[in-house]
Amino acid sequence: MSSAGQPRVTVITPAYNVGRYIGQAMDSVLAQSFPDFEYLVVDDGSTDNTADEVGRRASADPRVRPLSTDHAGACHARNVAIKQASGEFIAFLDGDDRWHPRFLHEQLALIESAGPDVAAVFARSRVMSESGRVYLLRWQRAKRYDFDDMLINSCPPRSGSSLLIRKEAFDAAGLFDEDLESAQDLDMWLRIQHGSGMPYFLGSRKYLLDIRVRAGAISRDHQKRFIALDKVIADHAPKLRRRPIGMAYVRAAVFAYRAGEDEFAARWSVAASEAGLRRLLADQHGRKVLGWSILPHRGRAMLRQASGLLRSAIGVIAGAGASIPR
Repeated sequence: MSSAGQPRVTVITPAYNVGRYIGQAMDSVLAQSFPDFEYLVVDDGSTDNTADEVGRRASADPRVRPLSTDHAGACHARNVAIKQASGEFIAFLDGDDRWHPRFLHEQLALIESAGPDVAAVFARSRVMSESGRVYLLRWQRAKRYDFDDMLINSCPPRSGSSLLIRKEAFDAAGLFDEDLESAQDLDMWLRIQHGSGMPYFLGSRKYLLDIRVRAGAISRDHQKRFIALDKVIADHAPKLRRRPIGMAYVRAAVFAYRAGEDEFAARWSVAASEAGLRRLLADQHGRKVLGWSILPHRGRAMLRQASGLLRSAIGVIAGAGASIPR
């Protein structure tokens, strides 16, 4: 424990009907090489065996503190735990993801060396199938990210499970917006960067997280995602300092075209065009927006179909292939 008698880190897992995976997630936390943490696991009104799996581990390790709430979503569960967190730092792990054994050790070393203007650090991640087989590496630059970077690059940390965050950042910026049905992470990180006095996040070179992709996850609900993203961008784009507002819409437009949400895509493409042709041509996603926007409806449909076939093939390979060693 820290010199003040409090744990150095509070780990928070929101859990809703993840009985099949929660044991693996919790075991990856309890196996951390850095042991000075409390572990708050919030059962968000599960109707399966999630609570049993959590209770079994809580009875064996005093660092685990089970909490429960009526089903109100992951953001509400996170907020419940943040209010009770006593650690200097906060880390989130979704109930179907898992950490590398040195996740906390490496993240703490990074944030302690980063300086007081860094609110959070985040690791690179690997993508795994429902069965737990790793089949893809997610890469992002190992550097400092300011507010403009976070918004224009559409949330470089990718997943809330990848971060270690100073508790004082939440004290200054507030909690997750429970009215948003999606994109809550991006909104929270932007509010921290803009309002906490700590304007930077720092990306790590190390792969310390495995993200599970499974059917029915909220991130795959495109309609909810784009409605929420529309609001988040509109709220935060006027605060950009280094880049024109139109650049905030570039990646969103590409995502919408890929998902077949042409109404969002067309509107966001118009907004992106306000950044100017030269800027769009200089940006890889800007070039993609231009490419998608000039394709006829049939051409976009064919491109989506080809992309879907490729993703299906990757899924089949992932289900049959071996894991990438750590």
